[in-house]
Amino acid sequence: MANSQLFIMLMLLLILNLPGRGQLTIEDRDNIHRPFDIILQLYVQGTRFDYQALHEDSEDLQRLSEYIDTLETVNTVDLTRDDALAYWLNLYNAATLELILQNYPVTSIKDLGNLFRSAWKRKVVAVALHGELSLDEIEHDIIRRQFDDPRIHFALNCASIGCPPLQRRAYIGGTLDSQLDQAVKNTLRSEQWLNVTEKEIEVTKIFDWYKDDFRSSGGSVREFIARYRKDLRKILLEEQRKIDFMDYDWKLNRVEVD
Repeated sequence: MANSQLFIMLMLLLILNLPGRGQLTIEDRDNIHRPFDIILQLYVQGTRFDYQALHEDSEDLQRLSEYIDTLETVNTVDLTRDDALAYWLNLYNAATLELILQNYPVTSIKDLGNLFRSAWKRKVVAVALHGELSLDEIEHDIIRRQFDDPRIHFALNCASIGCPPLQRRAYIGGTLDSQLDQAVKNTLRSEQWLNVTEKEIEVTKIFDWYKDDFRSSGGSVREFIARYRKDLRKILLEEQRKIDFMDYDWKLNRVEVD
């Protein structure tokens, strides 16, 4: 009996490691995100997203759906760290867009939840070797836990005005480090997420919710911000100037229609 169980386990390991449709070549690891790159370039407008236009374009809706379907087949174990993080960031953002579009029109992503389950608890994808996953599971159980990089909070978009904006390019492993830095810079250069007054420093609520993430990487929230706003470094590090956290705007980050 023991020998039979051992044989089955060995066969399963062999099957999982055989070359298959879920394994990517080096060339594929960036090219796989090309469909999402096209969508972002077409529909991201400043800090907003044109859900209405995408909702009306059946070809691009299909492009988004097929992109997510493709990602679901990928064996992420075979990816490098940067390729894997780029994969999960793109999957989260693409799945969030699809969730909104499947229920469009909505005024807020929070409308897609109920008393018993928030929108972030809904199972939205089924990934090879991971099974069904919610947005919360992708963000907290995989991205935050496995990669320990606070910059991801500026790369993930929750379809809300208060959330750091979607970038106009999909993340790829080959340029991920510079892309993450740019996502932070793009957010913190706007008074919508960082505003310095004579008495205080107003910052996005993200720095309050995830302060431990920023402290573990940058020493403090102030130090982390100063790293990306060197022009404000002296002011940011003045302890007497208190930090105040902005109210979070959960309205849909849609392009305003006249």
